[in-house]
Amino acid sequence: MKARVLLPLALIVLARCNAQKALQVVSPSQLQALIDLPLAEAVKARETYKGPLKSAYARQMEPAGKDCQMESTQGQQQYNVCMGKADESADGDFAAFYNNLQMLCHDQNQLSSLQQSETHWKAYSDSAMKGSSRSVARRFGSPGVAGQVYLSLVRDYMRELDEIYTLNISQ
Repeated sequence: MKARVLLPLALIVLARCNAQKALQVVSPSQLQALIDLPLAEAVKARETYKGPLKSAYARQMEPAGKDCQMESTQGQQQYNVCMGKADESADGDFAAFYNNLQMLCHDQNQLSSLQQSETHWKAYSDSAMKGSSRSVARRFGSPGVAGQVYLSLVRDYMRELDEIYTLNISQ
């Protein structure tokens, strides 16, 4: 009975962990159009990207380490479902953060560096998730563990990007 419930649930949670919301790829010409605006207009336009970026960041940093604490006392299945929802929320917030951050780049070289960083991070994240899946495979709590690992990866990357691009975000 447990196997019938756990296997589909594990597959759903792992699929969510690896199915990040679609990221937009800002083209150099899109960024250049913003950069070429008169200064006052460019500043005003850049402000429209900062609000959603900061909100997404704050939503992910606030619960860090506190996700699904109540559900963990209610049983593994509730915890696994909660972690799947937390991962889905993190995906959406990461996409909002990253998509807006691209439009805050100061030039096309910085945009290219950010996009390359995301490509490398995605490969690292996928590798880490494979390792996590293998280390807890076929264990009752494996979906919850995989969910927590994924949340840590996404939030840590958001923190790194926030530090690296802090001047872009604050100016």
